[in-house]
Amino acid sequence: MRLLGHPAVTFVLIRVAFLLGTALTLVWVIPSSQAVLAFGAYDPITDYVFGAFAQWDSDWFLGIADRGYTEQSAAFFPLYPALVYALGWVLGSNLVAAVLISLAGAGVAAWALVEIARPLIGERAAKDSMLLLALYPTAFVFTSAYSEGLFLAFATTSVLAAQRGRPWLAGLLAGFAVGTRSIGLALIPALVALLWPKSRAEIARLAPVILLPLMGLAAVALVFDYKLDDALAFAHAQKYWDRDASFFGPLAGVYEALRAVPDSFNGLTSLPRRVGTPGEPASVVDMVRMQQAQLAIWNVVDLIALIGAAALTVVAYRRIGLAFALYSAAILAMVTSAPGRSIPLHSMVRLLMVDFPILMAGATLVSGRPQLRTGVLVTLGALSAVAGVTFARKLWVA
Repeated sequence: MRLLGHPAVTFVLIRVAFLLGTALTLVWVIPSSQAVLAFGAYDPITDYVFGAFAQWDSDWFLGIADRGYTEQSAAFFPLYPALVYALGWVLGSNLVAAVLISLAGAGVAAWALVEIARPLIGERAAKDSMLLLALYPTAFVFTSAYSEGLFLAFATTSVLAAQRGRPWLAGLLAGFAVGTRSIGLALIPALVALLWPKSRAEIARLAPVILLPLMGLAAVALVFDYKLDDALAFAHAQKYWDRDASFFGPLAGVYEALRAVPDSFNGLTSLPRRVGTPGEPASVVDMVRMQQAQLAIWNVVDLIALIGAAALTVVAYRRIGLAFALYSAAILAMVTSAPGRSIPLHSMVRLLMVDFPILMAGATLVSGRPQLRTGVLVTLGALSAVAGVTFARKLWVA
C-alpha cells in the first residue's frame, strides 16, 4: 500500500489510465486516415495502446531513431531518440521503447518534484504539484514518443541536486537536460541562484552548473556536425517549422500574440451557424471560416496560457524563491523569442508543461482550499481527457 502512495507510482497509474482510455476510444470510433499509425509495436492491441498518442512530433522522434537525422529533423535534440534507438533494439520496437522512456522519465520527475517542493511548500502542496503535472492538459505526451518526460526527469533531478548542495551532479544532469531539449539552458540561472556561494572562496562551486550545461549544448553541436556536417543544424532547422528567432527576443512573441487578438475575435465571430446540411457537404467558404475560427481559438488559448504562466511566475518568486522564478522566467523568455508566423505562440500550452515551478506555485494557491482544489483537479482532468483524444485523432497539434 505504501508503494501505491509513492508519487512516481501515483503519477504513472494516472497516466496509464488516460492512455488505456484513449486507446479504447480509438477502437470504439475508427480513426480517420490522417491518424493512421506510422509506427507499430508488436500486434494490433499493443499498436493501439502504445500508439494511442503516437502523432505529430512522435513521427519525427521515431523517424530519427529509425533512419537518422535530416536537415528538418535536426530541430529535435539527439539524446531522447538515441535512448529510444538503444532500448528499441533490446525490446524490438522503437515505439514501445519511446513510450516507456517517456513514462519512466515522467515518473522520476513526479518523484523529484515532490522532493523539491516538500521543504518549500509543505507535504500537501507538494503532492498537489505532482497531481497538477499528472492532470496537465498535454500530459498525454508522457505516454508518447515526445521528449518532455525525459527532459523533466533531468531538469527536476538537477534542481533537486542543487537544492541538496551537490553542484557536480546538478551540472551533469542539467547537461543531459540540454542534450534532450535546448530549453534546458533555462536551468543555469536557477542552479546558480540555488548554489550561490556564501563567500568568494566558494565561487568555484558554480563552475559545474554553468560549464556542464554548455558542454551539453556543445555535444549536441558535435553530433550534428558529425551527422549533417552542420554544427548549428538545430538552429538552421527552425526555417522548416514556421518559426523565426527575433532580435527583440521575448518581446517579439508577446507583441505578435497581442497583435493577433483582433483577428482571433474576428475569426470567432465569423463562425457559420452550421457546416453543411444533411445530404450536402459543407461549402468551401464555411470550411475556411471553421479553420479561421480554429486558429483563433488556438491563438487565444495560447495567449491565456502565457499570461497565466507569467502570473504564476510572480507567485513562484514570492512563495517559493528567486531560483524557481528565474527558471520559469527563462522558460517564458525562450519560448516567446521565436514566434510562429501563423500561430505566434504555437504549442505554448505544451511548452509550459516543463515549467514545473508554476505547478508548485499553482499548488500553493489551491492547497488548503478543498472546493477550489477539487474544481481545479476535475477541470484539468476533463481537459486532459479531451485534449488527449483530439490529439490522438490528429485533430489538434499540441
